[in-house]
This record gives sequence, structure tokens and C-alpha cells, in this order.
Amino acid sequence: MNIDRNEVAMGSLSNYDTFHTRYYSGVTYAGDFEMPVINGTDQIPERVVRFSDSKSRKRDDPSAWVVPYEYDVKLRPFWNNPFKYMNRLLEHPGIVSWDFSMYRNMPFALQYWNCFRGRLLGSLYERCGGACIPNIRPTDSRSYIYAFDGIPTEATIAMGTIGALNTADDRAVFKAYVDESVSRLRPKNIIVYGTAPDDIFDSALGAGVNVKSYPTQTALAHQTEAA
Repeated sequence: MNIDRNEVAMGSLSNYDTFHTRYYSGVTYAGDFEMPVINGTDQIPERVVRFSDSKSRKRDDPSAWVVPYEYDVKLRPFWNNPFKYMNRLLEHPGIVSWDFSMYRNMPFALQYWNCFRGRLLGSLYERCGGACIPNIRPTDSRSYIYAFDGIPTEATIAMGTIGALNTADDRAVFKAYVDESVSRLRPKNIIVYGTAPDDIFDSALGAGVNVKSYPTQTALAHQTEAA
């Protein structure tokens, strides 16, 4: 179901819509926790650009997929009013669903909420006519009961490793999530924003999954300086 973005965004009562009910038109849910469904794709981006850069004509790359791997404050504008940015985002080949923070020391409800609204925005982008790759955010094992619901099998999934592999515990959690993702989703491709160490993604590589990593903006800046 496609959404009339102009009609939805321009409602006279939009300022009073504190529950963001406009985002839910036509959404479908999966699982006991009613996670928004992302239909997904098996496409692999050639290039990626961060959401904050996509808003700038100077830094944007219209042929790149838009990714959400940056501070939550940079992602908040799209949550507050996705229709303001939708036409611009739809000029891109697609997006990765939003990656709001899910720290292991967060209460369960907050972890779930951040996962839910990230998936909801990905679903909304699809309902507006775009292609979306679902983001999988590793966190503690409690999230296994909802985090894989509404994600297509044998398709492309996305992960971000920035700041997620700093300690032995971080690496163990991330590897466990990769293993679980491969077991449950049987992905065709895993795209990774940041490094993709073989020891973390060994279950994916062993299963024949295509794992493709993309350099972060910081890494690209360092490459430019070294050139």
C-alpha cells in the first residue's frame, strides 16, 4: 500500500498527533510483539551515504543508499517528521531502516521501542514506494524474542559495527547476533557499515552468505588525508 505523502503530512491536526499515527497507515505486523514488517530486498548497495549527509546537496550522493549509522540526534529529525524528507530520500535507490540506540544496559521496553520505531520508519519508506534493507542491531539476548520478527528470509540485511566491537564482551554479543541472524534469516547478503572481521562473521561466511563492508565517513576522511 502506498501512502499519499502530501495528504498525510499536511493534515490540520498533525501538530497534535503525539502518537505519530500517520506513520501507521497500511503497516502490517509480525510476531507476539507486533514488529512492523519490512518486505526487504536482495539488492546490494554500490555506495552508501549517511542520513545527515543526504540532507546536504554538497555532501549527498543520490545514487547511494542512505544509512542510519550515526548519533541518534542526527536521526531524530526523520522520526519527528519523515514526510519532510521523504521525497528527497526517495531519490536514492533505497535506505537501511533506522538504527536507534539499543544499549545492553537499557531497560527492555526502551530497547524494544527503539527497535520498533526504526522498523516502523523502514516500513513507512517502503509504503511510500522505496526499497528498504532491514537493520539488525545486536543487543542482549532478551531482544531475540522480537528483533527478528517482520524481517524477510533469504534477502539482504544490514548491520553497523561502529563502536560495537570495542571489548571482548561487545565482540561476543555481536558474533552471537550474527550467528542467530544467519540461523533464523538465512540471509543472502549482509551489508556492514564499518569493519566486518572474519572471526565475527565466520558463521555467515561459512554458510556462503555474501558479506560486504563499507568504510565509515571517518575512514574515508583518513584515506583522503593520506592520499
